[in-house]
Amino acid sequence: MLSQQHPYTPQHPDSPLAIVTGAGSGIGYALSLALSARQIDVLAIDCDISALAGLPRIHAHQIDVTDIAGMQQLADSLAHRPVQYVFANAGTGAPGSMLSAPLPAWQRAWDVNVIGVLHTLRCWWPHLVAGQGKAVATVSTAALQCYPGAALYRATKSALLSALESLHYESRGSSVALHALCPGLVQSNIAANSIKSGIKSSGETAAETRPTDPFSTWLQQAMKTAETAEHFAARVLAQLIDDDDPPPFYWLTHAESLPWIEGRHRAVLAGQPFADFGVGP
Repeated sequence: MLSQQHPYTPQHPDSPLAIVTGAGSGIGYALSLALSARQIDVLAIDCDISALAGLPRIHAHQIDVTDIAGMQQLADSLAHRPVQYVFANAGTGAPGSMLSAPLPAWQRAWDVNVIGVLHTLRCWWPHLVAGQGKAVATVSTAALQCYPGAALYRATKSALLSALESLHYESRGSSVALHALCPGLVQSNIAANSIKSGIKSSGETAAETRPTDPFSTWLQQAMKTAETAEHFAARVLAQLIDDDDPPPFYWLTHAESLPWIEGRHRAVLAGQPFADFGVGP
């Protein structure tokens, strides 16, 4: 088990409680800060919790979301403490193509992006029911688009969205609101972390496994003008908590992604995937 923390002890027992995975950087880190600023206690989970040390209202646990026993033990340590928000946000990119990526890379992407998210929701679901809470799983517009490259990421995010659709039907009447958060481009460390994670074939170096597919080239340029994680987190919480009109299940946060998604569905009916990163065939 990877946890290096004692069981969670609430500092403010009467305050709302949020669970955030992937909280050590990027969107998860920004969400944790924004939640704590709203006087919401945060149980923050990540493999690397160094950035979370000493932050007010944030109780950090060093756990890999693929550590099923560790995640369950942490959830059980809360006994029957109601939870108002669960952000199943942990995710990973992975270099490589459909034919060339080593099987450990496929397994890691599947374990983090699909099983890690689903088990997070299963662990905390009783607490969400008790708190009549809101569950937000970070998917991606990649689950609804098609383009050359990013095979492992797109495949796992698509699988995650399908599983969440099933949970949407299963959870009706449970008092828990479920949202599939599908952001467009947001600045984060997900690409760098996938390289740093060291998923590579025997004898390869990190430089040799650096993504070289067309998507990676396009992404490097597009990220320069992408929305910051801090701004994105503020928008998400404003709509989730403050807005009288709650977000839908398919929570599409970036309007510029909509023509691309619509184009993908037209391409499905036409029978041929896109050739590039636009909205045309």
